[in-house]
Amino acid sequence: MPVAMGRFAVRRWTAAVGTCAVLVAACGSEVSENSGVADPAIPLRYATVFGASSFDPHKTKITSDATMLNLVYDRLVHRDVDAQPVPGLAESWELTDESLTLHLREGVSFADGSPVDAAAVQANLNRALEPDSVTAPMLAGVTGITTPDERTVVLALDRPGAQLVLALSDLPGMIVDPDAFGTPEKNAALALTPAGAGRYTVTRAQPGAEYEFTARPGYWDPDAVRTDSVVWTVMTDPQARLTGVTSGDLHAAITTPLTIDAAEQQGLRVETALRLDHMAVNLNRSRGEFGKLEVRQALAYAIDRQAIADTAMEGHAEAATQNFPKDYFAYDPDLAGAYPYDPDRARELLAQAGLPNGFSFTAILLNLPENVQVAQIVQQQLAEVGIDMQLKPMPPSEASPTFNRGDADAIVTTFTGRSDPALLFSALYGVQSPQNPSRSTAPGFQEALDAANRESDLQARADKLGDVSKLVSDNALAIPLVFFELGSTLTDEVVGYEPTLLVDEWRGVGVAAP
Repeated sequence: MPVAMGRFAVRRWTAAVGTCAVLVAACGSEVSENSGVADPAIPLRYATVFGASSFDPHKTKITSDATMLNLVYDRLVHRDVDAQPVPGLAESWELTDESLTLHLREGVSFADGSPVDAAAVQANLNRALEPDSVTAPMLAGVTGITTPDERTVVLALDRPGAQLVLALSDLPGMIVDPDAFGTPEKNAALALTPAGAGRYTVTRAQPGAEYEFTARPGYWDPDAVRTDSVVWTVMTDPQARLTGVTSGDLHAAITTPLTIDAAEQQGLRVETALRLDHMAVNLNRSRGEFGKLEVRQALAYAIDRQAIADTAMEGHAEAATQNFPKDYFAYDPDLAGAYPYDPDRARELLAQAGLPNGFSFTAILLNLPENVQVAQIVQQQLAEVGIDMQLKPMPPSEASPTFNRGDADAIVTTFTGRSDPALLFSALYGVQSPQNPSRSTAPGFQEALDAANRESDLQARADKLGDVSKLVSDNALAIPLVFFELGSTLTDEVVGYEPTLLVDEWRGVGVAAP
């Protein structure tokens, strides 16, 4: 059975200026002007801020690729809107301290018609465990994979793994046709052309610009496919996205804090939730001055997170003191007052580190409007205590890989929420994680994380995860800034959309005829 994760208080806001036809649930007996039933012949046209850097779920270096990859790859475990595990390619499972047993859904095939069986899943999980894979840290504790029969897969564990069920709802659980990988040539082709068992296949792609997805006939969950095609366009300009929805050229567009008020003022339908994604300053502790704890702590004291939430995020954010927001079960209230804004304390710590006159470093950042505004505010606040942070904007597809290779002092970035807290911790701070260029962590980190993963009881697990959060905070391994609202601006014709705690998956979303 899935590990109980509880229900989380996800905040949602919906603007329906001038009409109650937008949301039936929010407006009582009112009905929308459309039928409320999706017409599969109408393509869903959606705009977001980035495409996929790779269609290979186990070898991508950018975990946010999961957003688009969810359209073409089914996972062993799926999630509901509150990020709780529900059946996917695995109809059921049993977790013990020694093993995780998966019972696969019958009659599922890849796009080429070959079966999704135990052998295919075994090949995928072995590949996801390879040390060069971004997914390997998410499967920590798995020592072997066996297949008692064609519909059963058993993961042997060397430690309790309460996080593993939800790990399989993320990149590690995306199942690729084994015929599509295994040689350098196949692996290179897979990065450009997916080969999965998901709802859609890619029929047209302009990498970084526009992608067209076509529904697969006979998909095992027909309720998840309400449109025959999805057109996914990359638009980094927030105003262009709003204009696209207003004009009807788009049915939906990603909504970030800078566009929420503007969309509401135009009477557009806006649905957002405060998500697990959060902006942070991540530090390469193997470069420059960041190997000194006092320097990292000085940065934490020098930054006014509430000012960032109120200005750059236009109030649609929550100041962050840790890697989880207040309504999430893993939030540790004991860290609510960690690193209050205190420039004088920051200067004292710099002096203790032998840097009374401050120092300089370069931070790369995603060249997206919110990220730029946040980075500029951080830059100004650090300057007040004598720290000179030079900014180097980069496209999203380049920024994270550059930092992960160890080619930057720091990055102002968005940490994409992961399906389980342990996965976020291991990805960001695990010694062997490809996303941790420092190749070091806090003393006792892995032991504390292992202790959390031994607990299946929600409250007991939350307490143990709090121990991990405290280690991360005390050692200032990164500087959390803000959690922020994300979701979509939509036309009234879109049906089935609901903002989620993690990335939108677009299952069951379609367009009704006007």
